[in-house]
Parts: sequence; C-alpha cells; structure tokens
Amino acid sequence: CRAPLLSWLVFIFILGNCFGSPNPNHRLVCWRAILKCHAEPECHYAYDQYLYACASVLSGERKKCASHCISSLIQLNLTRSGPALEDCDCATDPRCRRTKQAIEPCMPRTSTMGCTEARLQCGLDPACSSAMKDYLFHCRKLFGGQRCTESCRRTIASMRSIPKAQQLDTCVCDGTERNICEYIKVSMRTLCFDFREGSGFADSDEDDGEDEYFEPEDYPNVENACASISASPMPL
Repeated sequence: CRAPLLSWLVFIFILGNCFGSPNPNHRLVCWRAILKCHAEPECHYAYDQYLYACASVLSGERKKCASHCISSLIQLNLTRSGPALEDCDCATDPRCRRTKQAIEPCMPRTSTMGCTEARLQCGLDPACSSAMKDYLFHCRKLFGGQRCTESCRRTIASMRSIPKAQQLDTCVCDGTERNICEYIKVSMRTLCFDFREGSGFADSDEDDGEDEYFEPEDYPNVENACASISASPMPL
C-alpha cells in the first residue's frame, strides 16, 4: 500500500510545481482563471475576441496596441470572471509570463484610488475644479472618439501639473460610469498620445494604416452617456 501512496504523493507534488500552489494573496493561478472564464459564456466570448484582436501583440509581431485590441481587453474586464485574468499568477509557466509581458502595454494603468473618489477630490480643489471645466470644454471632440485637438492636449498637460488632477490620470475606473470612463481614457491614449513614444499627434498627422482609433459603435451607449459629461466630470 505504501508504494501506490508514495506514487500518488509524488504526482500531487509534480502537479503543484507545474500549476502553482495556492497564493497567499488569494490570486488565482492563471490556468484556473482561464478555466473559470471559459465557464462563464460572456467571459468565454470576450476572451476569444481578445485572442483574435490582440493576436499581433501577443505574438510579438507588433508592440503598438490597436484600438480593437484595447477595446477587447476592456470588454473582457467588464465580465464577471475577466478581472481575475489580469491579476492572476503565472506561477512557473514561462508562456504565461511572456503573454503577460507582451500585453502589459495595452492594459489600463493601475492605481489604489478609484476614479469616482478622484473626481470628488478634484471637485473640492479650486485649481483642479477650474482645470476640469477647461478640460470638458476643450476636449469635447475627444469624448466622441473623433480627435484630440491641440487645445485639448494643452489642457491635459496643464492638468497634469495640478496634484489633485494627477489622480484623475492614474485612477482606476469604477462605479456605474466605469464603461464610459474606460472609453474616455483609451480615447485619450489613442488620440492624444502615442503608445510607444508618449508624444502628442498633431491634428494633421496621418495614421500608419493600423486601426488606432475607437469608433463610436465600439460602445453603443457612449454617445448618450457623454451627453451628461458636463454634469459628471470624466477622468483624464
């Protein structure tokens, strides 16, 4: 009886090394996070869309993220099981680590502060509140996914010099406006600043043939939601 028992213990030990042991921070091992996602129809569909949209980035063919890749990541993160894929633990899986490293530039920035709280703090700060009003006025075309004007870029640059406004640039989208918040953040990154260089595009600059811009149909409800922006400031 001891030999079969010993063999079984060795088998469990090997599985533990291959797939990772329980994480003290309660993060799922990535292969478990994928299985959990596949068990949820919405997450499974969004995950397949992400693999297709981000194929060139995942393969290392491109370093710059196209808008449809970023859009698919946002949609995946909006599913119940999607966020666990971003925060999962690769353990000793080298392929998993390469995938995370490749897709990392496409992911939204992380922060300990949510954007709802960041907006509240900005509204209580005179300098930030005034800058936000300028942002809402000069960046109207950005909210519709059309373009980022020079006046909008100058306004964003000015806001980034204000401490309370800096929180809007790094906060995590949360609450009931999370979907629209993510859309605005991605629109700013794709229309106002280059992913690789961080430089602003001039209004007359042409794209490189890759789909770098969001279209309104990516978020069918965004136009209606953006109508209330003046009453609810959006993050940088």
